[in-house]
Amino acid sequence: MNDRLNWFTITVSGLIATLLFASDIRAVASIPTTANRSEFSAPELIAIAARKKNKKRIVRKKVRIRTQVKPATTSTAPTTSPTDVTQTPPTTTPVTPPPAPAEPSVTREEVEALRRSNQELREELIRVDGKAAETTKKVEQLDKQQFSLNTKLQGQVIFGATGTFGGDYSRNTAFGHRTRLELKTEIGSGTLTTRLQAVGLGLSTQNPTGTAAATNEGSLSWTDGTTNSSVGIDALKYEFPLTPQTQVVVAANAGAADDFADTINPYFDGDGASGSISAFGNRPSIYYTVQGQGVGIRHKLNDTTELSLGYLARAGNDPATGSGLLGGDYGALAQISFKTGENSKVGLTYTRTFNSDPGTGSSNANLGGISSNYGVQGSFQLSPQFALGGWVGYTQNQASSGDRQIWNWAITAAAPDLGGKGNLAGFLVGQEPRVTASGIDSLTGINTTDTRAGLHIEGFYQFKVSDSISITPGIIYLTAPNQDANSSNAVIGAVRTTFTF
Repeated sequence: MNDRLNWFTITVSGLIATLLFASDIRAVASIPTTANRSEFSAPELIAIAARKKNKKRIVRKKVRIRTQVKPATTSTAPTTSPTDVTQTPPTTTPVTPPPAPAEPSVTREEVEALRRSNQELREELIRVDGKAAETTKKVEQLDKQQFSLNTKLQGQVIFGATGTFGGDYSRNTAFGHRTRLELKTEIGSGTLTTRLQAVGLGLSTQNPTGTAAATNEGSLSWTDGTTNSSVGIDALKYEFPLTPQTQVVVAANAGAADDFADTINPYFDGDGASGSISAFGNRPSIYYTVQGQGVGIRHKLNDTTELSLGYLARAGNDPATGSGLLGGDYGALAQISFKTGENSKVGLTYTRTFNSDPGTGSSNANLGGISSNYGVQGSFQLSPQFALGGWVGYTQNQASSGDRQIWNWAITAAAPDLGGKGNLAGFLVGQEPRVTASGIDSLTGINTTDTRAGLHIEGFYQFKVSDSISITPGIIYLTAPNQDANSSNAVIGAVRTTFTF
C-alpha cells in the first residue's frame, strides 16, 4: 500500500514538473530573437532568457547609478574604467541661452509717420545747407568790406514835435530831430567813443511874443535850440579801467558830468532819448555846470559807496588868452554817493565853476561868475512799480552884479512798466534855478533878484512800441516863465519818438 502511494506521489510530481517546464518554454518562445526558435533546444532557450533578464537588470542598475551621481564641482573628472558599470563620468549641464527678445510689432501708420519724418528732415537739411552757404558768402563779403573788427556802430534818431499852447511865446508848432551815430572802438582795455550829431529843432520859450523874456526854462531835453542840422563831432572820449574799482574817462570834446558821475535820477535821465522831456527834469541842474574837455574818475570804495571826481573846461580846446584847459571857463566836480537799498541811492555833490552856468532856470541864474554849487539828490525804489526821487540845489554866486543866492529843487515820481513791460509814466514838480537874493549891480544899479517864484510841472508817458522804438508824449506847465512876474503861465507840449539801432 505504501509503495502504491509513493508511486502515485512521484507520478503526480513529475506531471506537475512537466507542466511547469512547458509553460517556461512558451514564455521563452514569446521573446523576439533574430534567430529561428526551432534552432534551439529547450535548455538553450532557458539560458537565453536568463541572460536577457540579467542584461535588463544591469541596464536598470546603470540608469539608477547615473541619476544618483552629481556633477563634479572641479574641472578635473575622475577616471573610470570602461568596463566599470558602477561609475559614470560627470555630465556638464548645458547652458541655455536667454530667449531672443520678441520683435516689436510696427503698424503701417508708424511706418508712414517715420517716412514723413525722414522726408521733412531731408528737406530741412537742404534748407540749412542753403542758409549756411548764403551765410558763408555774406561772411566772405563782410571780410572784404569790413570797417573794423573791434568797432561797433550804434545809432539813435529822435523825431520831435513841440509847440506852446499858452503864455507869451510863439504858438507855432515845430517838428525836428536829433540824430546821433556812435562808433565804439575797443582799444587796449578801454573804449574809444566817437559820436557824430546833428540837431534841428528850436525852443519855444526862446521866442517871446509879449512882455516875456527869452528863457531856458522849459527847454526840451533832446535839443539845444540848433536848427541847421549840421553834422559835427559831438562826444569824443576814451574810457578805461585804471584798477578793477576805478574807471577813468578822458574827454577831448563835449564831455559831461554824467560820463563819470551818477546823476541819481534813473527813470528821468535818459540823455534826452528817454525819460523826462525837459532838460530840467532830465537831471539835477548842478550836473550841467561841468561840461567840456578834461578828465573824470569814478572809484568804487565798497559795495555801497562810490566817489566821483572830475574837471572839464568849456573852451579847453581853445589856446587863446582867457580860454584853454586852465585859463578859461571850467567846472570841477566832487561827489560821493551811497546805495541805501535795492535801486535806491543818495548823492552829495559839490562843483566849483567859473563862467559855467547850468543852462536851466531864469536868465538871472545864468550870468556867469564864480560859483560854488551844492546838491543833494536821492532816488528811492518803494516798490517794483513805483519810485520817488528829488533833489535840492544851492549856489553861491559872485558876479559883476554882486553876490547872489540861487536855489532849485524838484520832486519826482516814476511808475515803471505802467500799462506794459518797458513803459514808463513820470511826474515832476519843482523850481528851476532862481535867484532868491542878490546885491546891486555896481554898473547898472539893478537888482538881479528874480521877481516871482515859478513852478515847473511836468508829466510824460513813455510807450514802448518795440525794443527799437518808443513814443513819449509829454506836457510842461510853467507858472511864471523865467521866474518873472510879468510873464503869464505857459504850456508846452511835445511828442518824442525815439529810434535806436
